[in-house]
Amino acid sequence: MRKFFFDMKDGVPMRDRVGIEFNTNAEAISHCKEIAQDFRNNSLRDDQDLEILVVNENGREIHREFVHREPE
Repeated sequence: MRKFFFDMKDGVPMRDRVGIEFNTNAEAISHCKEIAQDFRNNSLRDDQDLEILVVNENGREIHREFVHREPE
């Protein structure tokens, strides 16, 4: 298993220091989409700049998911 980190960003990045282990990039990206959906459903704010970045254990960004808007 490999560790992936889910950084939040809305102008200022908030780094995930713990991470979660998944077998594949696809599993980590799927988890990111679930996190974004949870924020969309339960957030009291509609921050158009809020995004979640999936970063692998080597520090490489593998996915970026906007929470409250469609990607450009």
